[in-house]
Amino acid sequence: MTAASVSPQSIVDLLAGARSGLLRLDPIRAVSACLDGAVLVDIRPAAQRAEEGDVPGAMLVERNVLEWRFDPTSEARLPIASYDLHVIVLCSEGYTSRLAAAALQQVGVHRATDVIGGFQAWKEAGLPVSGGPPSRPPLSLVPEPSPAVDNDALPGELWVDVDQRRAAVQGRELELTRLEFDLLAHLVAAPNRVHTRATLLSTLWEGRGENGSRTVDVHVHRLRAKLGDPVGDALQTVRGVGYRWSPKAVRPA
Repeated sequence: MTAASVSPQSIVDLLAGARSGLLRLDPIRAVSACLDGAVLVDIRPAAQRAEEGDVPGAMLVERNVLEWRFDPTSEARLPIASYDLHVIVLCSEGYTSRLAAAALQQVGVHRATDVIGGFQAWKEAGLPVSGGPPSRPPLSLVPEPSPAVDNDALPGELWVDVDQRRAAVQGRELELTRLEFDLLAHLVAAPNRVHTRATLLSTLWEGRGENGSRTVDVHVHRLRAKLGDPVGDALQTVRGVGYRWSPKAVRPA
């Protein structure tokens, strides 16, 4: 078989194929599985763990050696390696872990799976984490916002700083995931412009969307909820097309 005869698959197709063979777990179910004997394996690189934080008790096996450590026939295998071992893979947001868990299944670790949403979802669920960025200073101590976002054009209650990657509503700092902040910054930087789901997916997710446009919809829903009333009203749905940021749609508080 030549390379030319192999039908290419997009990363979205690969992710969908990987998911079809996994019984993926949300963070709470992952904790329950660990209590029943499963092994949580954090595959994030050391630099990423240092930036985001760690999950206490998770086994650290970086992605580039994962199969070698858990394939029972590998000379570099871990002592616990077994075809029946329940391995739960954790990455930052649940994309790389899905492909990694599918790879473990291909070498025979048939119970391998991953955590939906990765470390970000784990942290948002309020589960134990350690390390990561230090406590953030009060907003009053933060330098002036980046000119990439014109805060004068935003609703009075909203403040965005793209350099610091921080946003606040009425002085209350928002706890946003990386993609939620990217989505907010992208929309507010081009007010009143309609952004199609396909464009948002390719721009912010780089084609990694789990369920295509559904991924965009889910993130918009979460972002709107975190913005709250009335600021969330500015994030408008354009039916059948996508979304736009319309500051004038915000009702007076």
